[in-house]
Amino acid sequence: MQMRVETLRETLSLLKPVVPGKKSTLDALRYVLLKDGKAVATDLETVVILDVPEAEGECLVAHHEVAELLKHVPGYEDLSIEVRGKSLFLTWDGGNASYETIDSKEYPSFAQGKPETEAPLPGDSLVAALSSATGYCATEENRPVLCGVHLSLGEQVRVAAADGFRMTHQTLPMSFPIEANAIIPTRSIRVLAHLWEKLPPAPPSAGSLIEQVTARRQLWLAIREDRLRAAFGRVVVVVQLIKGTPPDYVRLIPQEVSREVRLFAPDLEGAVQRLKNIAKDGSGAVKLSWTENSLTCLLYTSPSPRDLSTSRM
Repeated sequence: MQMRVETLRETLSLLKPVVPGKKSTLDALRYVLLKDGKAVATDLETVVILDVPEAEGECLVAHHEVAELLKHVPGYEDLSIEVRGKSLFLTWDGGNASYETIDSKEYPSFAQGKPETEAPLPGDSLVAALSSATGYCATEENRPVLCGVHLSLGEQVRVAAADGFRMTHQTLPMSFPIEANAIIPTRSIRVLAHLWEKLPPAPPSAGSLIEQVTARRQLWLAIREDRLRAAFGRVVVVVQLIKGTPPDYVRLIPQEVSREVRLFAPDLEGAVQRLKNIAKDGSGAVKLSWTENSLTCLLYTSPSPRDLSTSRM
């Protein structure tokens, strides 16, 4: 197998978020599979498949070790990759290295299957909404349905998440051909956002320059059984969804409010941020108290509340 050093280096960098650390319980997951024009990496929850035309043949590359080596090899060098027995040999002009490897048959196999329905969605809006919701997800493993972001598809596309104390809910200006629901793990969303940022699909080549610049970049989405598939450019991401029934987020949104306060978002954010570090040492709660002319943020610590931040409304 022959490819430029820069090609392999970029491939390993793109796949880094989905490759488990050295303490992974399954040794094969520390490797990246190069096979039939593809580079594949997985943590068993998320599978990432990249188009790499130079990946002819089949081998497993120890991700962390090879990525560290290639930091110090010129990117323009031609790299020869060869497997001999249980060793992987890398050779370039003026240097070579070898690493222990395993049989590629030991690498987990995933049958993508043909999705019943696949449709394009505006990727920038969808990925941004999913990413912003991850901060509201629970981290306790005893509540798995709250450890991911709920994506509701249909005539309206909704994104929601909650941790039992806070909740976010967004209705996006897009639609999907069928109604479906998915709870996407937060780690999978971070992998998707990383790849979308690094390898966004190219804008359409047709139309005027303005139309090309303002065109929406499409992400092809499909749901089949307990998996979600997102494809764009030369990337395919397959996610194992969280099983369970999420809360009815729409019903949790108050339909009637007894009081309403309008203020500048930067003022509120600044007031709360000034209390953030101190709140971590106490109960973690900040009480908002407002009058006709001002908003006061109260930090509750023992034995009495401390008034630390006031903003004009």
